[in-house]
Amino acid sequence: MATTASSIIVGMNKTSFITLSTYGAAEGGGTDLGGTEGGVEITTEREYFFKTSDLTLGPLGATKITEKATVKFSLVEGSLVNMRLALDLAAAALAGTTLDVGGREAANELTMYINVNAVSSGTRKYTFHKCVVISAGTHKYVKDGQTMVEYEVAVLQDTAQAANKQLYSVIDTATDTTPPTVAMTAPADGGTVTKDTSDTVTLTLTDAGVMNESTIVYGDTVIINNTTVAATALLEPGSISYDAATKVITFTPTATWTASDTFQLTVSTGVKDMAGNRIATTFVGQFSVTA
Repeated sequence: MATTASSIIVGMNKTSFITLSTYGAAEGGGTDLGGTEGGVEITTEREYFFKTSDLTLGPLGATKITEKATVKFSLVEGSLVNMRLALDLAAAALAGTTLDVGGREAANELTMYINVNAVSSGTRKYTFHKCVVISAGTHKYVKDGQTMVEYEVAVLQDTAQAANKQLYSVIDTATDTTPPTVAMTAPADGGTVTKDTSDTVTLTLTDAGVMNESTIVYGDTVIINNTTVAATALLEPGSISYDAATKVITFTPTATWTASDTFQLTVSTGVKDMAGNRIATTFVGQFSVTA
């Protein structure tokens, strides 16, 4: 028998990112782990059985008997979320600002996405279909330094994938230079919401890639102002949520709508996708409340 290992080091930069999602979940709904130190090491190991004969000097053939992959990287963002994932803890282990460790037997099966620059141009995406975090969860506090969190991820055979595709895939994509677009969905631009209700306001983004959810912030890049009295236009109290699968932004007001009020909705060019493309121009829409 003999074991071979093929390792590559993926260099990370400010446009690269690592996302951990629950097993089988889309990338947009996962956790962005933040910046790394020293890149990402991906190792694919294979073990072979060599067929031999007393009549020959060398092996006559080889049969692959095991194949596995591991991924290692160090994070420079020692958040409680990153520590929870590095320690392979359930989501319930983190409540607010408290992380509880220990006593859980089950392992979290995850899907991991790594996006980096391609060799020539464009982007390269690694999709590790099914994996578990097996690191010791080591983190170190250094005076005047960064808190590092070490990750080691074991890639499992995902039998839900087609034959010969069960560890991971690597896809190169040409550079994405297309800006996202935005449109009011409900109500449509110039439409109405119903008085004395908490009707939501929805916007739909159109983009071929994954949106950068951290850029979708109410009161910053997404604003709804009450313009009933133009001289005293104020931000309407409420909150937004974002559905990565449908690319829909939903605004929910804190209070019910007041009859005949008017509103202006603005989405700034600060909203961008993960390729760094911003909305080309600031979107401005209008809606009102029924009388």
